[in-house]
Amino acid sequence: MKRAQTGWLASGMALVVAVVMMAVLLSGNVHEERDVRILLTTGGHDFQQDPFFEMFDKLPGVEYTHVKLPDSAHLLKPGLEEEYDAIVMYDMVESITEDERRSFIGLLQNGIGIVSLHHNLGAHRDWPEFTRIIGGKYIFTPRRIDGKKYAPSTFAHDQDIFVEVSDRNHAVVQGITDFQIHDETYQGYYTSPDVRVLLTTEHPKSDRALAWTSQYGESRVIYLLLGHDSLAWRHPTFPKLLLNAILWAANR
Repeated sequence: MKRAQTGWLASGMALVVAVVMMAVLLSGNVHEERDVRILLTTGGHDFQQDPFFEMFDKLPGVEYTHVKLPDSAHLLKPGLEEEYDAIVMYDMVESITEDERRSFIGLLQNGIGIVSLHHNLGAHRDWPEFTRIIGGKYIFTPRRIDGKKYAPSTFAHDQDIFVEVSDRNHAVVQGITDFQIHDETYQGYYTSPDVRVLLTTEHPKSDRALAWTSQYGESRVIYLLLGHDSLAWRHPTFPKLLLNAILWAANR
């Protein structure tokens, strides 16, 4: 009889716990963190596709949908922030339509993370607002920005770059120490004075700032110059840096 009574009490307690847990779940007090959802854009520049997508496949806690610009530029509009937490831009598309530009700005005013990678610095060549969005610009033809004359930017493949973490307090570089990476350099590009620089280099074929953050509308924005090919993507620091950037842009 005692054993039967103990079993009845245990069953009763289990039922009470189950009811309480159900009530908590229905009340929204328990939240299971879902994966970060990103829209990954390419287009306008060749790249090594297999190792690139393999890197994104391995990012923990990240789900991505790949689209090509400019064909899918119509997706960059208000409401996209309800489907995705961030946009990772690896495209170098020359232009999108005026309507698509306005929609993209509207999306950023609503708030969605932006991670701009490598050659995306050269995207939207004749759209000054994109320069303000990502906080920089690769220069293709001579022009004046912020009252300063800029000659065309230059690039150099297969460079060994020593990268210094210049702002160790930012979430994007937590767990990142100074490192050397084999990658492509850019030189003579524009960097807004209003950005927060995270990574720098003294490489003679590169400008100093390699990564920076900014804000556009309600959107967190980060630009990372590194990431030309698989030699960079397979460096142990790069995927970690990319993941940190995605999580920060997505406000996670």
